Amino acid sequence: MTDPGEIARFHDRCSDLMRELLDGLAEALPRYAELQRRLARHAGELLGLGVSDMRPEVMPSRFEEALEAVGEHVGRRGTDADRAALDRVAAMRPTVLRWCEALAAGPVPASLDHNDLHAWNILGGPDGEARFYDWGDAVVAHPFASMLALGWEEMRPGDLARLRDAYLEPFGDLAAHADLVEALELACRVGKIARSLIWHRSISPYGVEGVDEDWLGAPTEWLVSVLEDSWLKRG
Repeated sequence: MTDPGEIARFHDRCSDLMRELLDGLAEALPRYAELQRRLARHAGELLGLGVSDMRPEVMPSRFEEALEAVGEHVGRRGTDADRAALDRVAAMRPTVLRWCEALAAGPVPASLDHNDLHAWNILGGPDGEARFYDWGDAVVAHPFASMLALGWEEMRPGDLARLRDAYLEPFGDLAAHADLVEALELACRVGKIARSLIWHRSISPYGVEGVDEDWLGAPTEWLVSVLEDSWLKRG
């Protein structure tokens, strides 16, 4: 029989590890935001180097690309529920257009979006500086879309708000905090479209037989998540 004291010590250690992880993220995210602010002036150069263009002004056309790509997959392998969900996503064209127009008109310029930023893609350096790696999915987009993959199921809302606000702090001269929060939520919802396309790009060269079934469904899962009220993609 397990010792209750051992269980309590295990839970305490888990709590300590979670607190350390959150503290590290709260220190790293402002550094990442500062990097994005420095790179914003080089967005055109990044596009010229071949980084995918997911800026707000082009996302309505990217939405159509995602609908087409996911529609092909759903047509071949999807369920009736998948087809119904895709129809609901397609009906959101006017909403997606409004989101994109609002982001494009906002004060925060496009920059580099890691596009898969989470705790396991951030390292702490020996000098106390954060190191961000695994940039293979990076795009030029509204920078706030970077927060899309930030949350996970065990994270409490208060923890998430703390990390979000730490990230937004370096943008504080551009708009009021409430406006930045609203822009972040819009950017992340639009960013789900970009994630769908990047997943499709990643798996397309391998064909249906060469890709894990869960991965085959990822573009659909990401695009359908646009229907969710939450701006996060948890998991």
